[in-house]
Amino acid sequence: MATKRRTREQWQELVDKQAASELSVSEFCTHHDLTVSSFYLWRKKLSDDSQSLAPQDNWLAFDMPASADKEPGAAWEIELALPGGVVLRMNRAA
Repeated sequence: MATKRRTREQWQELVDKQAASELSVSEFCTHHDLTVSSFYLWRKKLSDDSQSLAPQDNWLAFDMPASADKEPGAAWEIELALPGGVVLRMNRAA
């Protein structure tokens, strides 16, 4: 029997169907004529892709001091310590 090539979209559909089903991966693969190893490979690949494309929701919100809103020329300073000892400093002098 020849190997059937599936598109990324077809694999995504299969992974989604398996997740929604009550079948184990092995049972699902038997019913859909898939190899278990290919299924796991594509499930991991699609999961990695979706995580890398997902927007990162790890921004830190903060409020500026009230004086910065009232005084257009008010000074402010922000310091961000990054890994590896890098420090990013941003400021606006009055």
